[in-house]
Amino acid sequence: RRYGQISRLLVARMIYNDGLVMIFGIGAIYSTEVFGFTLTQALLWGLGVQFTAGLGALAMGFLDDRIGGKRTILISLVGLTLASLWATLAPAESTISMYLAGLAIGLFIGPNQAASRSLLGRFVPADKETEFYGFFAFSGKAIAFMGPLLYGGMTTVFGNQRYGIGVIIVFFVVGGLILATVDEKAG
Repeated sequence: RRYGQISRLLVARMIYNDGLVMIFGIGAIYSTEVFGFTLTQALLWGLGVQFTAGLGALAMGFLDDRIGGKRTILISLVGLTLASLWATLAPAESTISMYLAGLAIGLFIGPNQAASRSLLGRFVPADKETEFYGFFAFSGKAIAFMGPLLYGGMTTVFGNQRYGIGVIIVFFVVGGLILATVDEKAG
């Protein structure tokens, strides 16, 4: 109870991180099934996402220093939401559109993960780092089954993987709304 801002951050992260887990775990499946990517194309897509994630983390690290972790995470969640919407709505015959959406997604994955860690680091008392980073790790895995479960359920119900992949957007929006309640100064 003494660490309410940390608790809110961890709950928000638990939710928006499940969207990231879906991208990492289902992105290649989605790209092969909906866009007809070959194994090589799916691997290149994944490498592109990772490469731009590193670039995004580097570039937005400066932003985190200037405007704070919460705002940086919120910006990354808006970017992830828009890029995921792009990947969800891209025409199936447009593999280039899916590649570009993946690169855009990557630009916001890196800053999201880095700023989440740095924000927690600003909140945690020096004598509690191990405990709270343990909770941080747990929050990244606690509901990691929900994204794939909802993906499969939505895909089955609607007969279209685009509905399944759209669940990512819900995780980013709900996680962002909870994060918006975090008071960075009080934390």
